[in-house]
Amino acid sequence: MDGKVLLGTKSHVAVAPDGNGGLYAALRKPVSSKPEDATRSVLSDLAARKINYIHSYCVDNCLVKVADPIFIGYCIHKQSDCAAKVVPKSSPTESVGVVALRQSKFSVVEYSEITEAQAEQLDPKTGELAFRAGNIANHFYTLQFLNEVKSFEDELAYHIARKKIPHVDISSGELIKPAKANGMKLEMFVFDVFPFTKRFAVLEVSRSEEFSPLKNAPGTGSDDPETSRNDLLSQHKRWLEAAGAKLEEGVEVEVSPLVSYAGEGLESVKDKVVKKSGILNALKDLDALV
Repeated sequence: MDGKVLLGTKSHVAVAPDGNGGLYAALRKPVSSKPEDATRSVLSDLAARKINYIHSYCVDNCLVKVADPIFIGYCIHKQSDCAAKVVPKSSPTESVGVVALRQSKFSVVEYSEITEAQAEQLDPKTGELAFRAGNIANHFYTLQFLNEVKSFEDELAYHIARKKIPHVDISSGELIKPAKANGMKLEMFVFDVFPFTKRFAVLEVSRSEEFSPLKNAPGTGSDDPETSRNDLLSQHKRWLEAAGAKLEEGVEVEVSPLVSYAGEGLESVKDKVVKKSGILNALKDLDALV
């Protein structure tokens, strides 16, 4: 915290990953060290397969709609080169960044970067939070835009992350594992490319249908494995009930993506009373649960 460099070992400076913003450079790297792959990257592979549109998401959201045709279609219709899904913030203090205009350019303002007054500011027309477009790390890109990132990558800003960094004590040579944040890492974020887009788009989606983050340890009571599990099962219960089925009290049914992508194709469950918990890997599996 005092500006000095920490040692990872007695002979090496401590280093760390550069954040999820390192994704863009990684897309240009050779896919392997084999000589035949020296010129083959993720970007060249996408181009060879004539894939023009890419959907990306972060790994901690069990409700994500992979390759969502509505989102992709919306972005194509808008002729966007980059886009983001957002959900309304649940409260001014929710730990999510917001998509907003910063110096007339689309950006994500992290929750650690927005002031308390700004976070609580209300839209005078609607009474909603003025800065409410919560970023959920769910993005769309054109292949052309991903290829353009290299031209402005040096302009992307680093973000400060205060972390617990294991290091070697200079005086004793012992490895120290701190109990609290003791240093700063410089990270790049995946959304740092937003200000460089020419045609940016935002699509607001339902939190209950598309966002259940997993951030905390079991038993925390918020954004943990239990809340993720409950959110997924609640969604699938809504699907089944919307199709005409009835679930008895306490019954939990998971609908496999092999059966339904977003609640469609469940017409055959109409008027069925589900009495047992289980997983529907095929519609015929429902017979064992009624």
